[in-house]
Amino acid sequence: MHSTSLRKNLKKVGKRMNAKKLMSILVALLLVISLIPDTLQAAFTDDDLIEVEAAPEDITIGTKGPMKEIDFIDESFEGKADFLGLYTSEYATEILVKRLWVAVQVNDRNEVVRVVSPSIGGAVPIWEDEQNIAIPEGGFVLLAQDDSWATKTYRKYLATNFKVGDVIKLRKNGEVVPVTEFMTGDGLIAGITLANEPMYTVTEGSTELKGSIRNYEDGEEYTLKANDQDIGLAADGTFQYNYALNRGTNYIDLSIYKNGNLQDEQSVVVFYKDYIEDDKEVFLWVEQGPNARKFQSSESIYNMLVLAKEAGVTAIALDVKGVEGYASYKKNELTNRPYVSEMTAAARAGANPDLDLLQEFITHAHSLGLEVHASMNVFAEGSIAHNEYGVLDEHLDWEEKIYRHEDNGQILRLRESHYGRNGALVAFVNPANPEVVDYQLRSYEEVIKNYNVDGVILDRGRYDNYFADFSDISREQFESFLADRGKELQNWPEDIFTYNGTTRVDGPLINEWYTYRASVIKNFTSQIRDLVDEYNTSENKDVLVSSYVGSWYDSYYLNGVNWASPNFEYDERLKFQQESLYTDEYAQYGYTEDLDFLMIGTYQTTAAEVKKYITLGNILMNGELPVYAGMALANHQEPALQREVFQAGLRNSAGLMIFDYSQANFPVIKASIDDVEYVKDYEIGISDPRDAEANIQADYFNVNRNEDNINVYSNSFGYSTGTNIWGVEAVVDASGTVTKMVNKQQAMNWSWVNVEDNNSIIPDGGFVISAADASGVRTRRQIVANAYNVGDQVRAALLSGYLAYEGKTFRKGTMEFSGKVEVVGPGEATVIVNGEEATLQSNGTFTSPLTLEVGENEVEIMVLVDGMKTHHKHLIIMGEDMIDSLETAKEMIADYVDGGIGTSLLAKLNTAVRHYERMEAFLAEGKEKQAKQAEENGIKSIQHVIKQVEKHAGKHIDPAHAEEITAYLESLI
Repeated sequence: MHSTSLRKNLKKVGKRMNAKKLMSILVALLLVISLIPDTLQAAFTDDDLIEVEAAPEDITIGTKGPMKEIDFIDESFEGKADFLGLYTSEYATEILVKRLWVAVQVNDRNEVVRVVSPSIGGAVPIWEDEQNIAIPEGGFVLLAQDDSWATKTYRKYLATNFKVGDVIKLRKNGEVVPVTEFMTGDGLIAGITLANEPMYTVTEGSTELKGSIRNYEDGEEYTLKANDQDIGLAADGTFQYNYALNRGTNYIDLSIYKNGNLQDEQSVVVFYKDYIEDDKEVFLWVEQGPNARKFQSSESIYNMLVLAKEAGVTAIALDVKGVEGYASYKKNELTNRPYVSEMTAAARAGANPDLDLLQEFITHAHSLGLEVHASMNVFAEGSIAHNEYGVLDEHLDWEEKIYRHEDNGQILRLRESHYGRNGALVAFVNPANPEVVDYQLRSYEEVIKNYNVDGVILDRGRYDNYFADFSDISREQFESFLADRGKELQNWPEDIFTYNGTTRVDGPLINEWYTYRASVIKNFTSQIRDLVDEYNTSENKDVLVSSYVGSWYDSYYLNGVNWASPNFEYDERLKFQQESLYTDEYAQYGYTEDLDFLMIGTYQTTAAEVKKYITLGNILMNGELPVYAGMALANHQEPALQREVFQAGLRNSAGLMIFDYSQANFPVIKASIDDVEYVKDYEIGISDPRDAEANIQADYFNVNRNEDNINVYSNSFGYSTGTNIWGVEAVVDASGTVTKMVNKQQAMNWSWVNVEDNNSIIPDGGFVISAADASGVRTRRQIVANAYNVGDQVRAALLSGYLAYEGKTFRKGTMEFSGKVEVVGPGEATVIVNGEEATLQSNGTFTSPLTLEVGENEVEIMVLVDGMKTHHKHLIIMGEDMIDSLETAKEMIADYVDGGIGTSLLAKLNTAVRHYERMEAFLAEGKEKQAKQAEENGIKSIQHVIKQVEKHAGKHIDPAHAEEITAYLESLI
């Protein structure tokens, strides 16, 4: 446009717009002009820096917007994490945007036309559902994923910097380029879409590779290979191929060629485990801190173990030394560790000083056929969170020395550092300190020597993190480690790493440092192995050694641990972040040769992720060691999800470790282990102070809170609710009075900027009502926020047993209806059934007579606690005439059973009919005793028929027909 014409047009516009708006138009025009390419087809390589630039934050200040590097272009996101990807119309016509991901749709003029899950004012987005969005022709889509809105920036960059109408830029090595710079110009790119998971375990000698070719076009020539084996493609571009496996780890590379040109590659990692354990072990972890004071008597321990065994638990992992440094055993002559009852923090105090918890667990567990493995938080010797230090204050020289960016280059004792004062939860000691090592070995020895444990477990047998330990002891040992390898430390600690602001910058000896630390931990595990072997030999014991580690091995090197087999060989297809570390020297410090089995924390939230990390564990073990999958109950309390992840663990590993008892819901755990649907057999009800005739139905009792739940907690759950900040809680004391409301106004006003900490302390004798919703939902939190105020009187109770009647059929006449009510917190219960007060026993069982008519019978149940309604239920129970039912049974036998056997069965059922006819006659005459006897005779006749049908099933009666007949007859009695 000619400059004079441009000025004239701007002058006209200026009459209607202020200067800021004028500037907006001018900048937008300049941006569009800047996007016109000098050349249309320029190549790019992996070495090029590709960035996207958002629109300027304030065009009155500058024309340059926030920029971020693009991680890949037109590549499948499967198996990738923490990325910002760019997708052009050559990749596909549309792209999947998963829930909790962010996407920006850009047209061919570089204008933002849509943002999926945008942020408003920098807040967490209201996450949209999973969906497909179109990739505009000539435009592109930006897609971002990460696992932390708080600490990572991929999603946040897109969600906060892009809005509809913005004109944005793409840059290559700083120069503005069009999206065509990154396109081939050859049309749609063929890609491989696999139905297989990227990493999984099988117990068969082959695996089926299944999937389809993306952008499969008629008239083009395609070739698909798996490790050079040709895979046939169906006419629609799908494929299905049985691939033979070798024992152990199999890396399968799939490649798709279009007209002879390589288009896409995908890798699958399959571990072939050529054996299946006959009996899967299930460990229940009992953490010391949250649980010690729950066990106030020997009986309480026994009762818990009975429930655990009934749920399918086979072994207990008892935390006998918690992070605070206290012992859950009393025979401590080698260390003089203080007993757990000596803890004074409010969240920890109160354990029974007269119990030896370890001995009680061993006694009762062994009587029930359960094993007990004693676990120790090895190099943790204090809780900063609870200000509890069993022995650490007497040995300050043991405490880790840390090197973090907040301390401006200083190396400080943990609790003197900024981190130690403002964020650290656990105080670690230095694993390289000989005194520390000796003390930990003596801790294990006194347990093995004095108690009949089945095993010992190393927990936190590691360094705190990458920033520890930088003490003089560690420096001297590291220098010696380097000297043995012909190397020298020049600058301490800069040769290891430095900081650029908050970012760690690795130095030239970083891998040697990681390797040295792994050697320290390996040296300790070898000493534990020798100690156990010595006692097993001299004392004729059979103590096993195991360890718990996080399943995220690819970052576990930061904690100084190599928990792989020394025979593990790294392959780049595993995509570990510090690839240069996995040398032969690092491998020799893999400590699993010192173990009998390994527990890995597969604390992921989906079955697919659990299977992936179990497979990684199997790969790292080379199949040489049993691997147990750790299940974090807090991550999957929802019964269907828990069942799915438990079964993933049981199918792909040696068994489960369930963490932890304080969050155990044993009926759900049992269903998950047995692989059956969980049906909740109780209802938790709460009174509503706003309306005496109303009540509020909660979802779970003493179960970790999830989204879309209202839960009630008594202090048998633990010290506190353990909930996050995005909920509403009402704290009710032992008098039934609401003493505290958390996030009440936030929920009522729908303003979650200034949130309060949930995690409410559960009052002795009281309870906490806790509610959470999915982001953007206004349901359960508002129910609790609106219903309760400080000072209200509230009651709660559990109702069970009534579900056994819902929709079921019973014989007409008088029956005894029963159930159970358990008051949560204070108060006395009253149960009213069809307007009449039921008989209530001291254990909560209630009974009430009902008279059933043939057909539907409505039953009304109300539960009142101190006169406040907690439940109001209406059930339908079916009444059935017994004689009519027997006639139906006779018709079934006449249809299904021929000959003399059928005649015999019909005769016996006729006898049963006569008994029930006499029963009804006696009832009409008021002769209840005779009626009862006639009924018993009728039942015996039916039972005789059932036995005869079962006897002849498969011979003279079709098995399916026999099953149908017996099921019907059994329902009558």
